[in-house]
Amino acid sequence: MKNEKREQLYCIMGAILGAIFFIIIYGFCVLDPTYDEWLLGKGDLTQHYLGWCFYRRSEWTFPVGLTNQLAYPTYTSVIFTDSIPVFAVFFKLLSPLLPETFQYFGLWGILCFCLQGYFAVKILREFSVGILQSLFGSIFFIVAPILLERMFRHTALGGHWIILASIYLFARHRKQEYRHIVKTSLYWGLIGGLIASIHLYFLPMCGMFLAGYIFCSFIKEKRVEIKYVLPGVSFGGCLFGVTYLLGGFSSHANLSDAGLGDCSFNLNGFINSKGYSRVFDALPTYTDGQYEGFAYLGLGVFILLLISLFYVTIFIKKPGKETWLYGLMYVFISIALVIFSVSPIVTFNDKFLFKITDSSTLTNYWSIFRSTGRIIWPVCYLIYIGVIVCNDRLFRNFTHKEYWAVILIGVCCFLQSFDISQKLIEQHNEFASKQKYESILKSEIWSKAAQHDSLKHVIWVSNSYENREILHFAKYAYDNDLTMNNYYFARGISVKENTEKSLKDLNDTCLYVFKSDVVDEIDKYNLNFYEADGYIVGTTFCID
Repeated sequence: MKNEKREQLYCIMGAILGAIFFIIIYGFCVLDPTYDEWLLGKGDLTQHYLGWCFYRRSEWTFPVGLTNQLAYPTYTSVIFTDSIPVFAVFFKLLSPLLPETFQYFGLWGILCFCLQGYFAVKILREFSVGILQSLFGSIFFIVAPILLERMFRHTALGGHWIILASIYLFARHRKQEYRHIVKTSLYWGLIGGLIASIHLYFLPMCGMFLAGYIFCSFIKEKRVEIKYVLPGVSFGGCLFGVTYLLGGFSSHANLSDAGLGDCSFNLNGFINSKGYSRVFDALPTYTDGQYEGFAYLGLGVFILLLISLFYVTIFIKKPGKETWLYGLMYVFISIALVIFSVSPIVTFNDKFLFKITDSSTLTNYWSIFRSTGRIIWPVCYLIYIGVIVCNDRLFRNFTHKEYWAVILIGVCCFLQSFDISQKLIEQHNEFASKQKYESILKSEIWSKAAQHDSLKHVIWVSNSYENREILHFAKYAYDNDLTMNNYYFARGISVKENTEKSLKDLNDTCLYVFKSDVVDEIDKYNLNFYEADGYIVGTTFCID
């Protein structure tokens, strides 16, 4: 029991390191729940925040994650605004007790960094890495470029600790954990529920480790038993159950978007710094969307990787059967994740190499996760784990001087931080000080229109919009207690039919916004028209 408490303390120390690094990078301002201007005018970050705002003020429905405020009158799920649904539902329950302006994204950020450090230490200790080495090693995970790239950009995707939790559960398999069916089923069920309530892109990443977990159970028991599939049943049941409760199956979202391959993993991804490195230049990519496959490992990891290759080829002993089993499973999982992430089109730098498949059926299901480049993240973490474990064992087992392992991992941790320090400074400069939001809607027409007692809806008439553009209108709508007929959703939701209905039934409840691409058609509408900030505003009432 004392050992368990001691191990838990080490993990908590990793969580504290995560909190410290979060505050160093992002400062304290983002933790103020009543300060929201840092979330506005930021594209995806604004999408997440305003999605929560509209969801918060909408009436409760069943399923509980639905709102009709963003694609009125159609109900859409908070899942498709990437507003971290588990937080959105929880804080909506507390909404009567909360201030009028309330944001939880700073809280989510520091929680992610804490859990990142917590599970990093937990995994490394599971592989018997020394205490100081584990704490230094956790910093690689906390300031991982792949995490920094997502935090406060695609904010829900900053929950990389879910990946680490899945890796930890798989690592525990060798200790016969899989025989405790109830406990393991609960754990994997929790992972499934968290994926549904945070971001569904974690499904294939964590699902690979679950598949490996079940497969290893069959191999170790030398037979196929239904009970060893129960963690998968629990995982799938919680995943689908929570998705249903959040309205994921009730929204009219296009789940198989076109463009598979545009946002894939380029084979140069592990060494392509994309501006994150002081040492290595950015490399070309085949498509602009391959930033989704960003997987830069960092200078410190490169050094550890070289030493690990030396350790594996020179010093490692012949592994036993169990080591072979888990070693091969990690390799198979990594290969499967790489294949998934590269999408059907395999590229290196700006060159097309070959196509994996021409099957339209396969690519149709593959495109459910169109931004396949993201699926490479678990491989990055497996590399982190592998190099830290190898370097720890190299010095501890063959020199019997643990302090050399501490020094080496500590130095590489410093080099890693130095390598990406310019990006850390940029993040600090962007978020650590107070910001002021300025809307693009400056004309008096907007405020005067909003004063009309009967106004309830903003109708975006154009068939196109820039994401940041529609978000400015969403902020205007939210501030004036209006609904939107269109919004920036994570997956396309058709609003054409409802927009056409609104145009056929012109009335005082709607503010019609026309963009240049449809301005030639406005004469056919019996409306009063006003020019405002480059847009044409149409109303059935007069704006004084």
